[in-house]
Amino acid sequence: MYSNSIGKIAIGLWIVTVITLGYFFYFGNTSRSLDNRTAIHLTPAERQLVLTEMRALLTAVNGMLSGLADKDYESAAKAAEAVGMGLVTSLEHQEKTILLKLPVEFKKLGFGTHEKFDDIAAKIRKKQEIHSLLKEMDELTRNCVACHVSYKIELESEKK
Repeated sequence: MYSNSIGKIAIGLWIVTVITLGYFFYFGNTSRSLDNRTAIHLTPAERQLVLTEMRALLTAVNGMLSGLADKDYESAAKAAEAVGMGLVTSLEHQEKTILLKLPVEFKKLGFGTHEKFDDIAAKIRKKQEIHSLLKEMDELTRNCVACHVSYKIELESEKK
C-alpha cells in the first residue's frame, strides 16, 4: 500500500516535470515586450552569444554580396558557409543552456536561416545566375527581418 502511493507520487512528479520541460521547450523564457514583440529573457552571456551570432549573419550577407559583386564566387560561398549549420554545430555546447529559453518558432527560424546559408553557398559554387542568387538572398534576409520584427532579446533581470 505504502509503496503503491510512493509510485503514484513519483509518476505524478515525473509527468509534471515532463510537462514543465515541454512548456519551456515550446514557449521558452519569454514575455510580451512593450513594443508588442516577444521578449526572450537571457543571461548577459547568453544574450551576448545570440547577438554575436546575429552580427556574424549580417557580416556573412555583406561578404556574400561583396564576393558576388566582384565575381569572386569562392569568397561569397565561404562567407555563406561560415554561418551555416557548421556554425550551429560549433556553438552547440554553448547554446545548450539557451535552447530551453528560446521559443520554438525562434529556433525554427534560426535553424532555417543557418540551413539557408548552406543552400546558398552550394548554389554560389555552382555559379547559378546572379538574379537567382539575389532571389535566394532576398528570402534569406526576410528571415532576419521576421526575427527582428517578432523578437527582442532582454536580460532576465529586465522582465516586466
